[in-house]
Amino acid sequence: MKKILAMALAGVMTAGILTGCGGAGNGDSASKKDYDLYIFNTKGENADAMEAAANAFGEEKNVKVKVFSLGSGTNSDDTLRTEMNSKNKPAIFSCMNAQALVEWVEGGFAMDLSKATNEEFKKLVSEIPENFNLTDGTTNYGIPYNVEGYGYIVDTEMLAALFGEDQVEAFIAAFKTATYEEFEAMVHTLTAYIKEGTAGTVKLSGQEFALATEKTGKAASLEGVFSVAGSEKWTYGDHMINVAIDAVFENSVAASEATMEQLEAGKGAFEAYAKALDLKTSNATTERGPELINATTNGYDPAVATFANSKALFFKNGNWCYTNIEKANADIVDTLTFLPIKMPFTQDDIKVEGLTVEHMASSIPVFVPNYYCINDKVSDEEKELAQEFLVWLNTSEEGQKFVVEDMAFIPYNADPATTSAGYSLGDSIISYMAEGNTLTNAYAGAPTGWATDTFGLQMMENYVNTTEWPDTAYEDIANFAVSSWAEKKGME
Repeated sequence: MKKILAMALAGVMTAGILTGCGGAGNGDSASKKDYDLYIFNTKGENADAMEAAANAFGEEKNVKVKVFSLGSGTNSDDTLRTEMNSKNKPAIFSCMNAQALVEWVEGGFAMDLSKATNEEFKKLVSEIPENFNLTDGTTNYGIPYNVEGYGYIVDTEMLAALFGEDQVEAFIAAFKTATYEEFEAMVHTLTAYIKEGTAGTVKLSGQEFALATEKTGKAASLEGVFSVAGSEKWTYGDHMINVAIDAVFENSVAASEATMEQLEAGKGAFEAYAKALDLKTSNATTERGPELINATTNGYDPAVATFANSKALFFKNGNWCYTNIEKANADIVDTLTFLPIKMPFTQDDIKVEGLTVEHMASSIPVFVPNYYCINDKVSDEEKELAQEFLVWLNTSEEGQKFVVEDMAFIPYNADPATTSAGYSLGDSIISYMAEGNTLTNAYAGAPTGWATDTFGLQMMENYVNTTEWPDTAYEDIANFAVSSWAEKKGME
């Protein structure tokens, strides 16, 4: 269905270009190039802002910039391929990760950024943090769009209702350094409080936090500890399994080069994931079983609404869902923050050199969701303009205003000491960056489709769909993670 939609959009887009812009389609009209720089943007959420930024740059440089953006959530692959094979190709195009990069490198489209000609652009490239590079292992091909992050979202006003307003800051600080065992005990204490009214005490990092004797304010609305988008496969794959993969592989490139020996060595981390998934799904607002994977009651939007309306304490998600939460309940968005996703790792489970259990317990994944690449097959003049635009967007005061204010992005090169995202979840991510408490998105190096369509589907259909798990569940999940990865990669 996505491919059909993308092909249909490609046709509509090409027709629109031929009649309106005379730009990047095939046929006689394609030779009538009426722009100086063509940007293909795949992040539909920032379409209007990118158009405005391009116009501002064009006015400043006295050039004409054409931007094409697909709708939010639309698969862009086929449309981009159509444009790449047209007479007038985009000079700047989007690429998600190292897996998607392969096609554009092998096709000769992605420019090696070390071959840049613009001195300011060379400086921009040299200052990109190494863990934010779009690389095949040796060469950088991309400029980050922005950085995103995720973890357990919590409303600080809910924490105030549970433990007292004067305890909120101390609770957050203690949570960040707490062990998984403390987190697990806290979840059970909270479930007893929500279901039975038992006002126990939570112990985190050795500090005690007493629950309010009476459930008042937002606490009175609680129906479970976690809001879970149970019908969404990526709820179990993608970002949650990524925390375990981060324990095994340093980054997505390392994961893409995984050996069978490394995958087998990761079983301990995958078992830790399984335990954390069991804890979360058995303490959700909906009882684990068929109802939890019902899209009508526990799809993405219902899960957002459950959290936004104070029916759950935690919601595993990223800053990208800020607008969804705002639509569900605008009153809650200014008091949200991120807390780390806890998993019961031992030091033996962690295979990345220098990484510790303590760092993983106190960190959130912060990563680049998309990159700007320069097309090596366009003219030298357009390559130069592409470099100038990316320098302007990422370093000039006006360009950064579009990035931060209009696109609502967290710049990859943000100075945590001076940058504000302008909203609570974004600022929470910046605080983790400032502390150096970040993880990567190593799951992006897993075989294409594995995290969601293979592993996530298995979790949804065979575990979250059942109330009781067998005694061998944790080991079985770890074994499946390894065997399915290997099969998808053609390793066995």
